Amino acid sequence: MSKKILGMGNAVLDILAEAKEEDLKKNNLKKGTMALVAQEESDKLLSEINFIKKDSGGSVANTLAAISLFGGDSYFCGKVKNDDLGKVFVQSMEKVGTKFLCEMANTGLPTARCIVMVTSDGERTMQTFLGASTTLEKNDITNSFFDEIDYILIEGYLWSSPSAREAIKKSVNISKEKKLKIVFSLSDPGLVNMFKNEFENFIINDVDILIGNESEFNELSNNNNETLKKITDSVDIAAITLGENGAKIIHDNEIITIKANKVDKVVDSTGAGDMFAAGFLYKILNNNSLRDSGEFGCNVASRIVTQYGARPSDDFLSFIKQSN
Repeated sequence: MSKKILGMGNAVLDILAEAKEEDLKKNNLKKGTMALVAQEESDKLLSEINFIKKDSGGSVANTLAAISLFGGDSYFCGKVKNDDLGKVFVQSMEKVGTKFLCEMANTGLPTARCIVMVTSDGERTMQTFLGASTTLEKNDITNSFFDEIDYILIEGYLWSSPSAREAIKKSVNISKEKKLKIVFSLSDPGLVNMFKNEFENFIINDVDILIGNESEFNELSNNNNETLKKITDSVDIAAITLGENGAKIIHDNEIITIKANKVDKVVDSTGAGDMFAAGFLYKILNNNSLRDSGEFGCNVASRIVTQYGARPSDDFLSFIKQSN
């Protein structure tokens, strides 16, 4: 029987828009990068662009949506405001089968949004306003969220918000009381550097499954093999993605090497980590072996980089079902 997973992360609505080079220059955006901006800048760009589509985003939200699309049972907790973008976020999550648990806020910052400007050459330039996602707090978390849940997935990005860290602490305490498996995604090397000591303490004391890319693990361990071994020994499973070199899964001092699937052309790599986590955890939830889970994660990641966006398309899902 498939196990259930609850995820906590930034709730960010992705807004895809066509753009010209001059649009980027006018809004002080460096092509191919992501810029965090204040609400005023985001509102200005939002009023000027012609968007193609809107979809719920954020690292853990992407992972959970994919798990649901694969046939898993997933739940999401993140903060949105009860505004137009917040309603679209909740609807798009529930449309794919992921239940949205947290109450929408009626006051405070508007729903977070990431405006993705796609130029004619296919390059993506992102302007992000984190808004309401940074206001997740412990009062947003209730014990009933954890009923019949088996795993909780927490993203490192939440650490940048003090109130979200309190929500994580409460969630971890409830999870340990209910004997849930705690999964932690490192999210970003810069973030790891900023909260290195806190991350290490959290991982050693509370985390069962640790997921991240090679750069994030190197940052966490200061490129020290002894420190890396201390960290990987403290968790039940460590999954390290290696880009075109695949991944390695560490469990009980055994290293399982997973080869990457060959990709003819990488179109957009931004969703690779989220989709590896989705494929890997989906198989774990269905009691598959670590090798099978790692191979499916790499398979899913290699497929997502051949399309724009971090959400599986219909063609993507057909491919995955054939290879699953």
